[in-house]
Amino acid sequence: MVGITLSPEQIRAAPPQVRRWLEQEVAASLGLAGMAEPAPHPEPPHLVGCGVREVEAIFSLIQGLLPVVNVFLELGRDTGRRLPNGMHAFGLLDIQSHTQLGTPEQVLNCLEMINRALRQVSGDPHATLFGLDERANCFVAEETHQAIRQFWQQLVAGQGPGVAPGRGDGLGAPVPPQGMEARGFAPAPAGDGAAPH
Repeated sequence: MVGITLSPEQIRAAPPQVRRWLEQEVAASLGLAGMAEPAPHPEPPHLVGCGVREVEAIFSLIQGLLPVVNVFLELGRDTGRRLPNGMHAFGLLDIQSHTQLGTPEQVLNCLEMINRALRQVSGDPHATLFGLDERANCFVAEETHQAIRQFWQQLVAGQGPGVAPGRGDGLGAPVPPQGMEARGFAPAPAGDGAAPH
């Protein structure tokens, strides 16, 4: 058996058919069902659409966890695909590459932490922000995608809530790890996580 390690740059530069194959391999390794074709319009159970207010509230809970914040902001990128059923799809490998996380499992851990924040904000213990299909695609409501994108643009402009005084980069002061643990969050997965471009 031979193992191959690919850098995020190599994955980004791969032809589309190679990327699809990699996504299928990741999906198989994560046990996200067989290699069947994905449902044309996946509808994850209890998928919640978020407006800007909910996005701001979620951000306030995760802002001290840079990898989690970066995965969250990735869901506002225009690199995904808009689907006819009001959903927006992103490849897990794309999110992993853009955030510079080490494994797809780390992306999933970040998504689960975002879900915990959503449940806390909404008061609904069954709410979920995202869904996954068997080809390692992540889906969010188009409303959520647009709200996160709008929120990211406000952050970049230095107009977002919680922006620290005197900072020109639009980012608020990070919450210390003790503060995050007090809010019910475990420490962030490893990885430095780059912000969306």
